[in-house]
Amino acid sequence: MSSNFDSRYTQYQLERSPLRKWVRQLYLSRAASLVEGPTLDFGCGIGELLKKLPQGSKGLEYNAATVDYCRSQALDVSAYDGFSDNWSLTVFPAGQKFRSMVISHVLEHLENPMMVFEKLLHAAARLDIQRVLVIVPGQAGFRIDPTHLTFVDLQMLTDGAGLAGTGFRPMKNSYFPGDLRLIGDWFPYHELQVLYARSPTAS
Repeated sequence: MSSNFDSRYTQYQLERSPLRKWVRQLYLSRAASLVEGPTLDFGCGIGELLKKLPQGSKGLEYNAATVDYCRSQALDVSAYDGFSDNWSLTVFPAGQKFRSMVISHVLEHLENPMMVFEKLLHAAARLDIQRVLVIVPGQAGFRIDPTHLTFVDLQMLTDGAGLAGTGFRPMKNSYFPGDLRLIGDWFPYHELQVLYARSPTAS
């Protein structure tokens, strides 16, 4: 992950223009509509989505400055370093009551995103999470942020070999706004959303 995560990145998130903040609400509402019940917002940023999630939801965030900001807004957010925890979510005991998990605009910041994603799915299964939503930017959006390290596409996120053994399967995928991948090649605020469901037979 890029080392450029400090108070400057927090300010970058906070200082979006009023118009962009307004438009962003459409994206956040869309994401919130795809999850159910108390939700773990992994890499929650400044808590914009977390505010829209069901009661009992919680955020995890790598950037200490962003965690401080979220707590100043009375949001339930904890600092989490997946590198030191091997992405196992051991900050939560088995039986922690989350029904869904969101991983929004996180994987593209990693050098080995699919390895991390597989580990997070195993951790989600341990916590009895039933639904996982992943959101990543299109090509144009990937290019505009210097903290992005790896472009993640639909083929990577639906690779059966990588998902095997996690207990999760792709349930639905779409592009937003406009369900067409090519839009993301030129429009920077276009994203891919992939929703996973846990198999009822998964242990």
